[in-house]
Amino acid sequence: MEVRRVILEPVVSSVQTPPAKFLVRPTLDTKFQIDYDWWERANRDLEVYMHSHLCPEHKEAFADVRADALVDNVDPKTAEVTKVPGIQNVLITHCAQQPDYITRQTSLVNAVFRIFLANGNTPLTARDLGERLGREPKKILRTFSSPRVYKGIRPCTED
Repeated sequence: MEVRRVILEPVVSSVQTPPAKFLVRPTLDTKFQIDYDWWERANRDLEVYMHSHLCPEHKEAFADVRADALVDNVDPKTAEVTKVPGIQNVLITHCAQQPDYITRQTSLVNAVFRIFLANGNTPLTARDLGERLGREPKKILRTFSSPRVYKGIRPCTED
């Protein structure tokens, strides 16, 4: 019986390393926003979840209406017009203006999600979110920079 010696060489992987920004741990100045594609990839229904953030008056109004039709939303500060789902427009123009839209009893994840819904998903840092919520920015950062993704809220991938 013949014995063969085999010398194993390291195998070079064909998998490319992601860009460095994906390998950097988020900081208090990293911007976050809702990744709407995450909802589809996670096979979750964003429309149902958005409906749960409506005020009682609009929960009833949107009960039998498809909420994904796009409408024009005008930013009152910049006059910029963007297309947003009708349900989000109602959240921005009415529900988010109600005093009980975000309270101290609103969970951190829901409160941050509601802020992004109300601001048209404009990216914000943990510092910005902490200031708006009156909560500790470090806790916000720990929550949304963990490996688990909460309600699609992730660090921005755009520069």
